Amino acid sequence: MLENQLHIYTKNHSEDILRQELQALQEDKNKYETTSKESLRRVLQEKLEAVTKLSDLEQSLGNMKEECTHLKSMCESSQGELSQLAEKYQEQLKEIAELQEKLSEAEQNHNAELEKAKVEKAEISQKLEEMVLQETLLSAKIESLTADNDFTKEQLSAMKAKLESMKESNEDDQKMAELARLSLDSTTEVIDIIPLGPPKEDDVPENLEVKLKDLQKLIETYKSKLETSDVRLKESNDKVESLQKELEVAFTNSKEYLMKIANLEDKVKLSDYHMNEMMENALHNLKLQLKESAKQSNSSNDLIETMKDHILLMEKELTLHTPVNSVVNSTDSLDEVTNDIDSSILSSPPPSTSRSSLSNTTLVGSPPDLLNVTVVNGNKEDVNSVEQEADTTTVHENRKSSSKGNNNGVLNLDDDEDLKALLEEARQAQEKAEIELNKWKAELNDSESKHRQMSEEVTSLRSQLFDAQEFAKVKSDMVKDLQDQVKKAESFTQDVKQQILDLRDRIIEEQENARANQESVVRLHQQLDVERTKNKSLEKELEDAKMLLATSQQNAKQNHNETEHLKDKLKHLQEELDSEKNRRDSSRHGGLTAKSKEYQALKEECSNLRKRIQAIEAEMKMSRKENLHLSSEYNKLQESYKHLESLKVKLETSEVSWKGNLTDAQKDAHNIRQEVCKVSASQSSCEKDSGIALSPPSSVSPPLFSRQLSSKETVSSSSFSECSQVLDSSAALSSQGSADRTPPLKATRSSTPTISFSSLHLQLEEAKQEVLQLRTTCEDKSQAINLLQKQITDMTSDFQALQNKSRMVSLVSSIPLLMLLFALLMAIYPTLEAVTSSLS
Repeated sequence: MLENQLHIYTKNHSEDILRQELQALQEDKNKYETTSKESLRRVLQEKLEAVTKLSDLEQSLGNMKEECTHLKSMCESSQGELSQLAEKYQEQLKEIAELQEKLSEAEQNHNAELEKAKVEKAEISQKLEEMVLQETLLSAKIESLTADNDFTKEQLSAMKAKLESMKESNEDDQKMAELARLSLDSTTEVIDIIPLGPPKEDDVPENLEVKLKDLQKLIETYKSKLETSDVRLKESNDKVESLQKELEVAFTNSKEYLMKIANLEDKVKLSDYHMNEMMENALHNLKLQLKESAKQSNSSNDLIETMKDHILLMEKELTLHTPVNSVVNSTDSLDEVTNDIDSSILSSPPPSTSRSSLSNTTLVGSPPDLLNVTVVNGNKEDVNSVEQEADTTTVHENRKSSSKGNNNGVLNLDDDEDLKALLEEARQAQEKAEIELNKWKAELNDSESKHRQMSEEVTSLRSQLFDAQEFAKVKSDMVKDLQDQVKKAESFTQDVKQQILDLRDRIIEEQENARANQESVVRLHQQLDVERTKNKSLEKELEDAKMLLATSQQNAKQNHNETEHLKDKLKHLQEELDSEKNRRDSSRHGGLTAKSKEYQALKEECSNLRKRIQAIEAEMKMSRKENLHLSSEYNKLQESYKHLESLKVKLETSEVSWKGNLTDAQKDAHNIRQEVCKVSASQSSCEKDSGIALSPPSSVSPPLFSRQLSSKETVSSSSFSECSQVLDSSAALSSQGSADRTPPLKATRSSTPTISFSSLHLQLEEAKQEVLQLRTTCEDKSQAINLLQKQITDMTSDFQALQNKSRMVSLVSSIPLLMLLFALLMAIYPTLEAVTSSLS
């Protein structure tokens, strides 16, 4: 059958048609091969891009983990630094407190010394006044004693005169006897008077002198003390005045320095301005002079060249023995050249107005070099130049006359001599111009050196200015520092006073806070038990969350390992694809249509896989964001847990301290109950004795009172202290009533229990209100703790959901890789079949 079909095909189709069809088929084959190769390359590129994306994602995950660890370490280090800063702050506060204590002690000592000084001054002034009074009294006594001494001396002199007169008059014996008797009486009186007077005069002044010396010594000591105190005050005042003077001097110095600085700046600016003007003028003049000298040198060079050319022409003519007409023409040309030069010189403006007349009259044929020489050099050079120019004019005139008179060969010789003379003159002028140029160069160098010196002086002045400014700044800083110190001292004194007042207020506030703390301790005890249970539950939940984190990390590691394994498989499959491509190239003759269909199917699958990969990447990003949010919330929970642990430790420490207080309060309550029972028994006995029924208030009865006391014991310890105070007062009143059983005190006995029970009733109502407040606060705290527990449960549920999502994402991310492997196997399958068929 097949052979028949072949014969039919050979009859129907010729060899050319078959060849054309084979060529067309081969072309189609080549096209399909190229398209398939390009498609395979695209697929491989897409695979490589997917692999690179996976590697980038893994790297980003690693980087995020490293950043998380780094941030954790930074947080820990920052917490450590914060703790260190807190410790340093506490140490500084302690130092400040110590300094404040030292300041207060110093102020107290200073005030005490001032008070002592004031007291000593007052005592010294009083003693001085007393001593002055004693001096006045002693001076009055001395004056009275001196008057008595004078009176006794006068009496003695009178008695002596009488005795002498009595001795001379010895006329009668009787009179002598009488006189003797009288003399004896008088002598006895005198003897009685004389020995009494002198000892008084000797003894009294000695005692007075001793007392006066003592008084003077005391006065001197007190004066020395006063002087020392005055000296101290003067020294302190002098110090203050010296400081004020220093401040004023510093202010004045700063102002003076500022004025000096301003003046120096103005001087520097003026000097800079003048220097700039001088330099500009000098440079301008030098430039002008250089230009003129350059022009003169150029003109002289031109003259020399023209003269040389003319001389050469003349020599040639002489050698050739040219006729006279040529010589005349040459002389005429030379005259024309000289006339042109003269006209150029005359047309050029003179350098100075004062010498314009000379240049117009005498220097008609002078070159420009000579003109400049006359300008630069003094009067002597002017005279020489005038003489030279006169010679040149005479030479020119002679030359002209000779040219007019003689038209022979002798004229040629005269012209040669004239030309030589002109050449020598030009050379001399050129030498003079060079000398002047050297002079101008020397002047330029001098001006440059002067400019350098001036610039150095300016720099030195600027450095001095800068030093003065710095010195002024230092002085102004010193003044400011002194002012700041004075202000700081004043503010420090004010701060110390305010701190003292603040400390008093704080002491009062701390006393109030201590009372409030006593009331809040019982509340904290109740909260402790609740928080312990909640802390235990939180610890369990945290452990569960840690376990979940560990499992999620393990799953992530497993996914990473799986991706690496799949990468290895992809590499192996790519190698197999390359080998099979080579085999396909050798054994591919048909079945291109099926391969094209498979190729299109693979393209569609690749596009679908790309879409899936994009969706998976979006889900991965969302999961990362959720993981970050959860990690941040987890860190917040850890911080809150640490805070709760610190509160727990504080409450445990306060619990230990307040248990002792509770036991003491219970003992006090028991004693108070016993005293109340005693008081009630004494009241009942008094009522029986007196027959008067003392009814307590209807609102409060003894059993109710005992119940309220018992309930109050269970609530707070602070109320026990208040009850004890009230009951102590009532017990004291009742004891007074039992001690004094007189009938007039019965009314007071009946009034005291009503007062005590009413006050107790009010205090019990206040305690009930406090208990209600405590219950409300406890309920609020319990609600807050329940909310926290709900948040923690929500977080754990979210974390579990994210964990499940991450697992699903890892599974979904592995699906496209498996699909790619399946597509590759499907693409390789026909080649494998062809290989197996060829082998068979």
